[in-house]
Amino acid sequence: MKSYAILESRVVRILGHPNSGWSPADLDDDNALELAFRFEITSDGNKNFLLVYQSLDGRYAADSWHETEEEALACAEELFGIAPSEWVRPEPTL
Repeated sequence: MKSYAILESRVVRILGHPNSGWSPADLDDDNALELAFRFEITSDGNKNFLLVYQSLDGRYAADSWHETEEEALACAEELFGIAPSEWVRPEPTL
C-alpha cells in the first residue's frame, strides 16, 4: 500500500485494554494510559485512505477508513490532536 504521511512517534492518552477495546482518552481522565504510537496514512488499495495507528510496544493497534486524505488528517487531529504540520511526507518512489 502506498504511504502518504507518517508520524513515527507521538505520545497519546488511551483508555481500555489491547484485546477488549480501547479509545483515545480525554486529557483530564486520571485512568488514562500514556503510550507512544506510530501513525500512517496509506492507500486502502482502491482510491480511498486508511489512518493506521499502532503503539510502539505493539499491544494496541487500529485503523479507520476515509474517502479522502484530508478526512484522514482531520480524524487524526480530532482523535489524537495531531496537527497537519506534524506529518512527514515520504519521498516519492519511481
